[in-house]
Amino acid sequence: MANFLVAVDADLERRESFINLIQSELALVDGLVPGDFSYGEMRAVWAAESRAPVSQVADDAGAALLWGDAVGGEDSGRIDATTLRSMWGDSDRRDSTVLNGFFAGVVYQPEIGLIVGGDLLGVFPLYYYSGPDFLLVGSSPELFSRHPAFTSELNPAGLVGILLTMHCIDGQTLLKSVKRLAAGHLLIKPPESQATEHLQYRLPVSTKYFSLPFSAHVDMLDDLFNRQLGRQMPDKEEYSFLLSGGLDSRLLAGYLEKNNTKTVALTLGVPEDIEMQCAVGVARSLKFRHCGIDIPFSEYPEYAETQVKWEHLTNGFNNCMEWGLYPHLRKNGRRVVMGHMLDAVIGTRYINWAYSVETGCMSFDNFFTHANSWGYSPDVLKKLLRREVFGELVDETVERLRSVYEGYSDLESQRAWCFNLHHRQRFHVGSSAWACSFGAWPVVPALDDGFLSWAGGMPAATIAERRAQIELLCERFPQLAALPLDRNSYHTRPLRPRLRYLLGQALRKPLSSFRRQTADEKRFYVRVFDVNGSGWQSIRHQAEENREQLESFFNMDILNQLLPGPAAPIHLKNEIIDSSGLKSLLGLMLWSKRHL
Repeated sequence: MANFLVAVDADLERRESFINLIQSELALVDGLVPGDFSYGEMRAVWAAESRAPVSQVADDAGAALLWGDAVGGEDSGRIDATTLRSMWGDSDRRDSTVLNGFFAGVVYQPEIGLIVGGDLLGVFPLYYYSGPDFLLVGSSPELFSRHPAFTSELNPAGLVGILLTMHCIDGQTLLKSVKRLAAGHLLIKPPESQATEHLQYRLPVSTKYFSLPFSAHVDMLDDLFNRQLGRQMPDKEEYSFLLSGGLDSRLLAGYLEKNNTKTVALTLGVPEDIEMQCAVGVARSLKFRHCGIDIPFSEYPEYAETQVKWEHLTNGFNNCMEWGLYPHLRKNGRRVVMGHMLDAVIGTRYINWAYSVETGCMSFDNFFTHANSWGYSPDVLKKLLRREVFGELVDETVERLRSVYEGYSDLESQRAWCFNLHHRQRFHVGSSAWACSFGAWPVVPALDDGFLSWAGGMPAATIAERRAQIELLCERFPQLAALPLDRNSYHTRPLRPRLRYLLGQALRKPLSSFRRQTADEKRFYVRVFDVNGSGWQSIRHQAEENREQLESFFNMDILNQLLPGPAAPIHLKNEIIDSSGLKSLLGLMLWSKRHL
């Protein structure tokens, strides 16, 4: 995709001076192509992968820029900048427009002002900073700090949100006065007025399909996959496809093969990984060309610096290794299909987070307990954060989250579904798309109103615990349901095992148990997220020199207890979840070097 910055400023000398200062920094990775576009008081600059879809228009009707694939209704397919301008330039049409796909768009007309927006779930990163007479919008907050009017100052509210949940809350970033645009919103700056966020797309929750039988729900989902994938991938080009050994990508793989899509499957990891072994079986069954991608631990410090610099911990700090994907993606098709967030949309287990076995009820408190496990509990944060700086922000943030959660719907299951999509999925899971876009443009089926409307109208019993998803795979692709399934554990039993598999497992069971206790780690995500592993050890050493930078904000005794020095091993019950808060602190140390 593009790393871009848009400036609207009546002071053309200030605007040009600022743009000229930052323009050379936009190429956040190697091999990007620069772009430059001016119209009236607006100027946009960017750096994008050479094959990235970029459309622009400028004439007497105004200007527009579109980075990515914005996909219209059933018959319109991918649109261009001219169509985007007509859609967003008309206030009535603007509110009724639903655009699918992963994209960011800008429309500028002197009589209307600037309009900025992106995909339905706000996965494409859009940040803004404004002064009395100017507005900056970009895909990262990083370059705002070069503006002559900008003062770099920590935003306590932004830090509290990240430490509670591992990601941005309520648009609050680590920098004061810089906000991330809310999901489903457009940023609109009329002439002579301040920019405001305008709600355009609300997650479509309803009881529309509650009375239909489960078999009808599955049939509808099958029809959606056939229609929506054809709409987002209309060309007969070759597509890269991120194939894990799990359920989401396996289901997508089945439909890619069914639709005769020319596909190159890519899997992260090494041949010994369980995920890789499961993915190889799927690729072989569907006759996909298959390639493995191993990102060396030695490169983690470089990718950590990239993530901290350009993402500012808005998406957490767990996935820095994904910044090593782009060179591999450039070797194949110009677009890459990603199953990210699909389970959260059509088969979410996250609804269960709101349910308590003890009480038999669903509630925000139950849900927040699970969401908060990826960060630090309110009680721990109150001890860590200096009260004179943060005041009551911890409790205020939790109550703000409660209000947002309860505002989604009257049904608890739909509240959990919406909240998860707008928070953990949008930031932690969805952030992979932007990093990948510098190698190939992401096609993300989860960013489609068809799937969102289907799931939003389903009873919890259909989408919770991936029930419809599992049934669909077993019915339409039984050969894939019979293959070992990666669950990020040593349990890889197929959804519908064949007799030969069951007999083989029975014979190997005693030996298999012994291997699990003695062999190296074979679970991909456990291995790459291991905070004691060599990759993260290097990051810990890299961050350590900045520990004292946090003394003005943290109780250092508590910080040292939570995050010991890099020489000390850290013992965790869950290698992935329990290390997440620690990684946020490591990322903050690296970020503080640049901004504190």
